[in-house]
Amino acid sequence: MLFRTHIVFSLAVYFVLSYFIKMPVFVLFFVLLATVFVDVDIKNSRFGNHWFFRPLQFLTKHRGVLHSLIAGLFLSLIIGSVSLWAGFGFFIGYISHLFLDCLTKSGVRLFWPLKFKVKGFVRSGDIAEQVVFVLLLLGDIFVVGKVVLGYLF
Repeated sequence: MLFRTHIVFSLAVYFVLSYFIKMPVFVLFFVLLATVFVDVDIKNSRFGNHWFFRPLQFLTKHRGVLHSLIAGLFLSLIIGSVSLWAGFGFFIGYISHLFLDCLTKSGVRLFWPLKFKVKGFVRSGDIAEQVVFVLLLLGDIFVVGKVVLGYLF
């Protein structure tokens, strides 16, 4: 999936969860950080295009270990050792990224190091992803608008 689809989906997940769970607003930062961090293993990603990630990219391949549940859990536990809410937000963002990538034809090895891939039917950037992106964006705008109007009136 494309960067923008990951962002709007993670926002939607955050909005849904924050409706049911009272959590600090800073959790959203960690949700968004995690959702873009997962693609740090590829040079041309928006987050991974920085020179200081090159050693990590040399050691990993795209949709390898960083696209697994074990990596998400491990990194979330590290962040959670500093702040439980930050670790929770990071885990939510990480899982939301993995979920969307599971919908693609390339799939993801969720249970790395096992070879089994979870695959879907969507090709990154195709019309199905564009429709999902627009629907999620409209939903996010609706929620933000409702919250802003709720504070104003």
